[in-house]
Amino acid sequence: MLVWVAFVLIALVWAAWLFGQVFTGKHRIMAYLSLLVLASLSSLGIYFYQGAHQELQETAELHQRLSGFDLKQLANKADQKEITIQELLAELRLRTESDPNNFEKWRELGNIFLRFGEVARAEQAYTRAIAAKPGSETRIEVARYFMEQGSPEAFENAERHINLVLMNEPNHEGALLMQGINHFKQQEYQAAISYWQQLLQYRDPGSESHKLISKQIEQAQRQLKLSQLNHITVVIDNLDSLLLTRYKKAFFLVRSEKGGPPVAVKSIDIAKLHTPQKITPNDVMLPGVNLWDAENIYIQVRLSQSGLAQPEPGDRFGQTSVENSLTPSETFHIEITESVE
Repeated sequence: MLVWVAFVLIALVWAAWLFGQVFTGKHRIMAYLSLLVLASLSSLGIYFYQGAHQELQETAELHQRLSGFDLKQLANKADQKEITIQELLAELRLRTESDPNNFEKWRELGNIFLRFGEVARAEQAYTRAIAAKPGSETRIEVARYFMEQGSPEAFENAERHINLVLMNEPNHEGALLMQGINHFKQQEYQAAISYWQQLLQYRDPGSESHKLISKQIEQAQRQLKLSQLNHITVVIDNLDSLLLTRYKKAFFLVRSEKGGPPVAVKSIDIAKLHTPQKITPNDVMLPGVNLWDAENIYIQVRLSQSGLAQPEPGDRFGQTSVENSLTPSETFHIEITESVE
């Protein structure tokens, strides 16, 4: 609507310049009024013609139809395909923007976004919730929601919120506990141990909480020992001769000599390529397949220009010779010398 107001003002300025020397007195006033009416009618005509009025009307009708349902009921309706995701999002935005300082609404909106896998939108909603109710406990609560969702992007958001708490309160016990859990869920056991050991300093020896945290540390240490053996390591020997700035991602693959989909796949950012990479049973793509039972396989590393999993012309790759099987903790050296045609 502001566009049309601006259009009217421009029309009046133009009229003042065009007719300033032609009309005088009442004639000038009549000319201005006529142009004002003409510009306003034209603006309204364009407004209705382009469908903005119809869109607002449809939004109002949708809101009236859904106004009797709470947020959880709306989410269930979207799950059951009774309303579309677009209709759900439109109604949620309308409700939250009408009450911008309502912490409960923004938090519930973030939860619904996470339910539908909309992690970035959930982060926006939670940011508004934190603005409505600032504090460390709110950020830790938000981090917990992200951790429960469990995607890599969600874990990253959880870590960021917890780190913001620890920046201001390095000894915040709830943040130390949650950051340990966050890393444990991502199988980053050494990091989890470090946070929990720091937390243990603030618990009385012999207390129940001290015992529980100690058990968590012991479990993480066991998992760490297993992870130190339960992988193969891949090292790229000719990195210094490669122009890495041309590529976005690197894909590490375990492939069968017979062809077909890869047995295991791991993708990383090019910036991490200088670190030896580990392929574990968690990287297996095929259901029911054990990485250590796979036979007649080879390991391939491909540098992708687009960052897509599908090989494209211009990508570079290298691979090992065919191995009868893989042995845990084995290390493979690869030189990337071939190009995808």
